[in-house]
Amino acid sequence: MIATCLLLIFGGILCTVSYGGSASGTLWFLAVARFILGVGIGGEYPLAASSTAEDASSVSDRNTRVALTFSLQGVGSLTAAILGNLLIEALANADKGENDHTRLEIVWRLLFGIGVIPACIVCYYRITAEETDAYKAAEERRLATQAAHPANKRAQISFILRHYGVSLLGTAGTWFLFDIVFYAQNLFSASILSVVGVKNASLQVITTQNAFVALMALPGYYVAVYFINRIGRKVIQLQGFVVMTILFLVLAIFWDELKKDAVLFIILYGAALFFSNFGPNMSTFVVPTEMFPTPIRTTCHGFSAAAGKAGAAIGSFGFSIWVEKDGFGYSGAFYTFAAITLISIPLTWFCMFDNKQSLDEMDEQFYERRHGEDEVTRESFTKSNDVEMTSGFKASSTPV
Repeated sequence: MIATCLLLIFGGILCTVSYGGSASGTLWFLAVARFILGVGIGGEYPLAASSTAEDASSVSDRNTRVALTFSLQGVGSLTAAILGNLLIEALANADKGENDHTRLEIVWRLLFGIGVIPACIVCYYRITAEETDAYKAAEERRLATQAAHPANKRAQISFILRHYGVSLLGTAGTWFLFDIVFYAQNLFSASILSVVGVKNASLQVITTQNAFVALMALPGYYVAVYFINRIGRKVIQLQGFVVMTILFLVLAIFWDELKKDAVLFIILYGAALFFSNFGPNMSTFVVPTEMFPTPIRTTCHGFSAAAGKAGAAIGSFGFSIWVEKDGFGYSGAFYTFAAITLISIPLTWFCMFDNKQSLDEMDEQFYERRHGEDEVTRESFTKSNDVEMTSGFKASSTPV
């Protein structure tokens, strides 16, 4: 977790100071810096989720903690939108196309630089923190079974696919499909808003609209937190995909009318983001923590997150192509979003489930599958359970 945080800091600083001698050179420098930043962000997904889950004292507490951790994504999105709006107001509040390029450059560099500050604060606390009790217990189990079975030190890919392949298809597949839509929505929201309502709107108007959309989307995270244990993660994901499919179809079918009415469009577009957060955006992050045992949780969660980022790359690259293509445009993009969310519904239905097992039960099942119920394995469980009982499930100070 320290390494990923350092990558966030290093990548953020490189983005802030990007310079290549020319516009093209700076763009390539920024691309490399964003790659480093992206590696850090990608590592944060599984590590933050696993660390939070391992700190929990019960199944319901586990789900709530992980959901609350993820909800800070919405806070960050809204904060970024507001900061962007304030910086535009202060430095580049001219009519469209009349802002000085130097001032615009200052705005995006400041946004990157400000983002480094919370990463530095988190990094300090991670350096001074200890590993969770659950992780220590899992390491004791792994070392005990490794001593008994030296030829099988780690769970092999074939073992994971054989016993957890369907679950991995569900978590990775839905995350991949969802992020095609989600990142295209978020990264290009300003582009979409620029063609809605008032023509030739200034950056100040567009960033204000963008902040309002982020504000509409934010409550979705906390509605999901409230219902995470009441209706279950699978139901949250299913209803999110269903409502998003309907909303995207409405946006696609009535695009010509909606683009003339900024208020109505923002309400519908914001609703789609609300149900993505009170839906698959939350559940795709939470579910991997309960579907995979400790020895492979971070690996499987990381693979699922990587699949999501592959989808994000497709969505980010594809959207810019879709909207520029004659006969396709924004309505075609929304039809594509609707098709993707529709495909995600049966994948969620058949490949995902709400796991009521505790971390200990999942881990015990994993080792029984891995090595069978031999004496060494049973003794290692007894020892680790004794350690956990004496610790009283005391939450560690690992920051998330």
